[in-house]
Amino acid sequence: MLDITLSSIADFAYTFDREGRFIYANQALAKLLGRKPDEIVGKNFHGLNYPAELADRLQRQIEHVVQTKEIVQDETPFTSPAGVDGYYEYIFRPVFGADGSVEVVAGSTRDITERKKSEQALRESEERFRLLVEGARDYAMFLLNRDNVITFWSAGAERVFGWTQEEAAGQSGEIIFTPEDRKKGAVEKEIQTALTAGRAPDRRFHLRKDGSRFWADGVLVRLDDQGTVRGFAKVARDATDQRKAEDELRHARDEQEQRVLERTRDLMATNAELERAMAQRRQLERELLEISEREKRRIGEDLHDMVCQELTATALFLKSTAKKLARKSPAAAETLEESALTVNRNVGLARELARGLQAVELTATGLKNALRGLAAQACDNSGISCHFKAARGVRVPDDTVALHLYRIAQEALTNAVRHSGAKNILVTLDRNPTHTCVSVQDDGKGFAIRRRRKGLGLHMMGYRANALGGELKIERRRSGGMEITCVIPSKH
Repeated sequence: MLDITLSSIADFAYTFDREGRFIYANQALAKLLGRKPDEIVGKNFHGLNYPAELADRLQRQIEHVVQTKEIVQDETPFTSPAGVDGYYEYIFRPVFGADGSVEVVAGSTRDITERKKSEQALRESEERFRLLVEGARDYAMFLLNRDNVITFWSAGAERVFGWTQEEAAGQSGEIIFTPEDRKKGAVEKEIQTALTAGRAPDRRFHLRKDGSRFWADGVLVRLDDQGTVRGFAKVARDATDQRKAEDELRHARDEQEQRVLERTRDLMATNAELERAMAQRRQLERELLEISEREKRRIGEDLHDMVCQELTATALFLKSTAKKLARKSPAAAETLEESALTVNRNVGLARELARGLQAVELTATGLKNALRGLAAQACDNSGISCHFKAARGVRVPDDTVALHLYRIAQEALTNAVRHSGAKNILVTLDRNPTHTCVSVQDDGKGFAIRRRRKGLGLHMMGYRANALGGELKIERRRSGGMEITCVIPSKH
């Protein structure tokens, strides 16, 4: 019955006599050695072709059991005759006879190959982990149990915090926290965050063994084993230099922002001063334009009321004198008649000049008609084909704007009539959603813009455009001639 039982188990069971020869071997051992049980009985390890060194060691161990009556337990690698490598754990026990001496030695062997592989893999993994942890000397790595007690303390932790492994192991994890953080519950809060979220960032001041403080950047991680919290792992490093650099960068950024603010204030003050200067310039330009209008009005009135009257009286005097001399001196009378005609022609020219210089009674709503009349007058006086075109719905804000636009068109049209040699002139009043413009186009010979801009008339047109917050454009037309345009904002 015992033989049947021992033959059915996976472990190897056997017995030796006092000389180390097999008395019994179960089926499992026979299978390993590639023999039948009765082929094993009566042989020792040398007779079964065990490696000589192993056979000698096993034989000595059996002798030791017989002589000392002690149990021998050991393990060994072994390659079966079939070439299968394995690792085996065995035990030799004394079996005593009636007189108390060792009668036989009983043995059993267990295949521990898989366990050895697991242990080897674990050792290799632990070695890699140790090399990793011990090699990261700039990082403090340590383990805590669920009660926040330190169970592992790396060389990096010793270097960063100052406590040795022997000093730190068994201590509470709060030893690295500052008193104020401990007082306000930072330790418990960090653990609770790690339990809840799996990890808790740890960026704060920590304590060294010598009591000095440094800025640490780290994390506390929860360690789980099949859903059960085993403890925590903390990794931290000394980030004092980084924090110092960040503080310096923040300070430099604050200083830069302060300088930007100061520069902005200076620029705003300069801009305000510039705007005041521009406002003063615009005011001076407006006053200059008003003075120009008053002077034109005065000169026009003087031409009309004084010069034209005097010239008219002179022409009448010459005509009357010619009549008196007609009988006595026909030649002298004819000369006086011609002189009277010349004076009358000059009277016409003076009146035209006076009409151009006198005040224009112009309203915002009357700008279209005034420009149409200006074009018609230029057509009558010069023989040039002059037309006016206006877009529908064009409006100007007030009478002052209307007057300036009229004067710009008048000056541009006068220059075109006198100097361009044009056959056709077009005066337009147009608009878009944001701007209103008046322009004078001719098909004449054109002129060099830079040289002609030195003239007072062009400057006066520019002043008027600036006074309206607009822009005066002087351009050559592709088809020939010039185009002078004043563009002002619709909401002046």
